[in-house]
Amino acid sequence: MMGVPTCQQVTALLTELEEGALGPLAWAGVRFHLGLCPPCQAFLRSLRRARVVARDCLLEEPAPGPVADRALSGALALLRQGRLPAGPSHHPAPEAWRALGTNPDAPAALLLRAHLGWCGVCRAGQGADLALEAEGAPVPRSLRALLPPEDQWHWVRRGLGGARIARVGMDAATGASLNLVQMPAAGLVPTHRHLGVETTLVLAGGLQDGPADLRAGDWISHAAGTCHGPETLPGEACWALVLLEGPLQFTGWRRWVT
Repeated sequence: MMGVPTCQQVTALLTELEEGALGPLAWAGVRFHLGLCPPCQAFLRSLRRARVVARDCLLEEPAPGPVADRALSGALALLRQGRLPAGPSHHPAPEAWRALGTNPDAPAALLLRAHLGWCGVCRAGQGADLALEAEGAPVPRSLRALLPPEDQWHWVRRGLGGARIARVGMDAATGASLNLVQMPAAGLVPTHRHLGVETTLVLAGGLQDGPADLRAGDWISHAAGTCHGPETLPGEACWALVLLEGPLQFTGWRRWVT
């Protein structure tokens, strides 16, 4: 395995990692990626917890029905009790909502308002007054009205593996940039490392980011230092609104041309 592996490569190798079946180079690449990627860390914790649950279910006193039925019933019971990890959250963290209370047209607030347009759960908790309607994919009409005119979207493609990105806003107070990203269906975003927080809201299509399966309206945030290479799902191009609080650094040859 050369360079830093992607989230897909790492999650496919976690079983071998746990069983000690990786060679030294693959082991080093997986461990390095895990040190930088919170979603893959969470996936590994879930994998370990699932193994414990399966073992505990199989060690219980025999009950009527096949072993598989008993194991499934036990896992479902633990899930209902909240004793299994919930998996990646596709909603903003509680502290993120503070951005709505300052300037509702600031880049961070626009992401929150667009998410509210899709998410009934968050509308119930935060209110619907500032929600942007989700109609008009791939970029909803309500969101488009708050962005610069389309003829001012200056798309950049160089080194992005078929994707393109356009800066559509800037937060003068924080220096964070708001960006529209379009990625072809069934594509791979080149592996890159974030030097600041990255927050992504999927607008159309789908995105697989490590264990997170993201569809229109879903939200994900990555801390500074995260290294990942998301994949787009088959079917239609993926559009996303991305807030970057710092630059990103591609691995390999793209580091020198982007």
